[in-house]
Amino acid sequence: MGKGRKQQTAVWMVFLQGLLAALGIYLGGQLLLALLLVKGTLPERGAFPAVAVLCGLSVACGGLLTVRRSPWGTLPAGLLTAGLFAGVLLVVGLSCWESITWLGRGGILLLCALAGGALAGLLGGRRKRGGRRKRK
Repeated sequence: MGKGRKQQTAVWMVFLQGLLAALGIYLGGQLLLALLLVKGTLPERGAFPAVAVLCGLSVACGGLLTVRRSPWGTLPAGLLTAGLFAGVLLVVGLSCWESITWLGRGGILLLCALAGGALAGLLGGRRKRGGRRKRK
């Protein structure tokens, strides 16, 4: 094992990993929310706000993963992850339902996804490298 540089992951792979992490968190959270609804712990009127918060938080987690590993800037990386996530939501929504009310709940979920990506871009600043100091 030489002292060579680490092989960097391809940029598309970084975004794919962030997207898959966001989708995994979102689907796991949906299962948990369904369990809470069936058990009666979460009232029915609180289902959509919980889904909206889950959407934003899952994109923020996936976006933070992407932001930390992407060679691009923090905000573009977070927003691109959010755009990919919103695209997946859009494709799944259009394939399952004939129409989506954009001014209703469908548009709110997409805005929550974009807000989660922006949050990841703003919070996920790069760590500063601590250089070694010369001793006198």
